[in-house]
Amino acid sequence: MKEIIRLLLFSSIALSGLWCQAITSMSVTVGQKAALDCLLHTGNSTGIVSWYKQTPGQGPQFILSYSTNNTFQVSYGHGFNSSRFSVLAKHNETHQHQLLITRTKEPDNAVYYCGLSKNMLKNPADQKLQV
Repeated sequence: MKEIIRLLLFSSIALSGLWCQAITSMSVTVGQKAALDCLLHTGNSTGIVSWYKQTPGQGPQFILSYSTNNTFQVSYGHGFNSSRFSVLAKHNETHQHQLLITRTKEPDNAVYYCGLSKNMLKNPADQKLQV
């Protein structure tokens, strides 16, 4: 019997005239490809799209982020990489962004969040916290 993975996408609302809206649930068989859609209403503005994964009882995990005008420069979170996680964006007034997960596994069973922010630090690696 094939295992089914259930994925739920919930997109958040952003401020400054940029917003996104989608609540989607899908099921795929383990090993299949999953494509989660996120519609971002940005007009002519650019911003940073971020994707997060949350499994029951855990906090959200950062998967990846990229600029709305450059999907080729993707920053990945710890434990996520381009071998299984990628993005596809259709550039028109209503930007459609997809998180693509190849070779799905049981641990991919989660709620996925997409969000849009207008600003990003130019050199986030240079930010340090000393406690």
